Amino acid sequence: MALVVFVISVVGLVAMEGRSIEAQKLAVEIRQAERIAQEEMANLHSRGFVDLLRYDFAGQTNPSFPYDDSNVPPADRLRDLSRSFVPDGAGQALRVRDNFLVFRTVRLQVDPNAVPNVSNPPILPPLDDPNATSDLPNILGVELEVLVLWIDRTNPTFPPPASAQVVNLEPDNIDPLSANFQPWVNHVRLRTTRINDVVVGVAAGGGTGP
Repeated sequence: MALVVFVISVVGLVAMEGRSIEAQKLAVEIRQAERIAQEEMANLHSRGFVDLLRYDFAGQTNPSFPYDDSNVPPADRLRDLSRSFVPDGAGQALRVRDNFLVFRTVRLQVDPNAVPNVSNPPILPPLDDPNATSDLPNILGVELEVLVLWIDRTNPTFPPPASAQVVNLEPDNIDPLSANFQPWVNHVRLRTTRINDVVVGVAAGGGTGP
């Protein structure tokens, strides 16, 4: 009887230890995703306001809003701040495993009482004449969103298929109402609003143009 009790206790402890390890791994992944999201958001804030209006993430001019990473290859949006190195097939050079996929979106916020209404894409002043008539004074700001997705392998209840790859993840994978919802996809999302500091600078008497 004592042996049976001992075996049951050991099995329970092993199971608890396994769950603890998985919980720690998930916590690390969440922290990494948060760091990536914060870094990407900082990069967006480092861009000039007019540049956010004039160029999309693929460098194409005069984008319609909202615009996102649709034209940026997924391979260019892979991130991994943990720097987990593994040997290549020859067992020599090291490469970085990419565990997270970044999606960015920019949405326009305009003055609803503007006459005429702000165009989409907005009319911006030409580069050689920043004081030309444009929609810029009626653009209040932009909403910036960063979404970081990854494959959660820590939940035995919803294990991902062996064929799952981070590069194939999509934002609707985390939407329970979508037909593409996948319970093994985890995410971190950041949203913020950046005001039109170009117009504010001019209004404050700074005399700065785009």
